[in-house]
Amino acid sequence: MRTSPSCQSKYPKLGQVGKKNLKKILGRFQPLDNPSLRRAVPIASLACQLLLATAVFGCADDLASTGGKLADRLQSGKVLAWDGLQGRWAGPVVPTDPSCGAQTQGLLSIGEGEFGFDPFQSTTVIEGKVTDDSHMAGNLVRQNSAHQSLTISFEAAASGSDTIAGTLQSGRCHWTVTLHRD
Repeated sequence: MRTSPSCQSKYPKLGQVGKKNLKKILGRFQPLDNPSLRRAVPIASLACQLLLATAVFGCADDLASTGGKLADRLQSGKVLAWDGLQGRWAGPVVPTDPSCGAQTQGLLSIGEGEFGFDPFQSTTVIEGKVTDDSHMAGNLVRQNSAHQSLTISFEAAASGSDTIAGTLQSGRCHWTVTLHRD
């Protein structure tokens, strides 16, 4: 014959752990004897509720801008405008002469005072510095198959809080670069 486990037939008493009888948490929230403190409890409760409501409704813009998915906005890697230039930027890299290749999509990642720019969607990454006045400059020096040094230079500046415009140069080829927050 089977019997039910003891946990289903007996429930432990609130506040009792083993042989010790601990204080009940709810005892702290009993009505206070001091009338002036009794008025303070609802005010503190109201303040907590207002703080919670502010946090919830403050995220409404983020929810609306992502179609109701706050996690998409937080996990996208995007950096909001109040963080300065730091974050990911993407945009077209357009050659000024057709003999320099086709238009590509460049990706710029800006950290604290430094950047990495991939202009050709490849392993070519130009590293450089960002100045306090939002100007960027960097070079990449590589060896070609004939063991000659090839230099690719990138110079750009932020124009407003949502655009970075610059130029890319390697030998006789020039490209114009216009990047926006990714």
